[in-house]
Amino acid sequence: MGRFTLDSATEFLFGHCVHSLNGGLPYPHDVSYISANVLTPEKRLANNFSAAFHDVQSAVSQRERLGLVWPLWEVFENKTKKPMKIVDSFIEPIIADVTGKKNDARREEKVSGEGEGTLLDHLVQVTSDPKVLKDET
Repeated sequence: MGRFTLDSATEFLFGHCVHSLNGGLPYPHDVSYISANVLTPEKRLANNFSAAFHDVQSAVSQRERLGLVWPLWEVFENKTKKPMKIVDSFIEPIIADVTGKKNDARREEKVSGEGEGTLLDHLVQVTSDPKVLKDET
């Protein structure tokens, strides 16, 4: 269900699916008998994105539970930095593509219709700053 939700959300938000359902069956981390041909590059990419997204969610929820003292738990290492590089490698090209096409008349027509376009299409009508679109505050 988590992979289906992730695919649906990325399709709705960005207009691009991460295809995490194509990642194959999830295996426990201690399994050593997985054939090398089972994990194709596409499956590996889908699994890496899903794992990184989960790691970021876990770190952020841990911060919420810790409250205002969470920075003390991450004094030596930002727990979201490494997985966010993987997530950003998917999101940044999409944002660059959408902001590059901001002035494209076809995209504006598509977004102007009620209920059409993605959330990102609508956000680009307000700002084209990638930092604002990614909420890097």
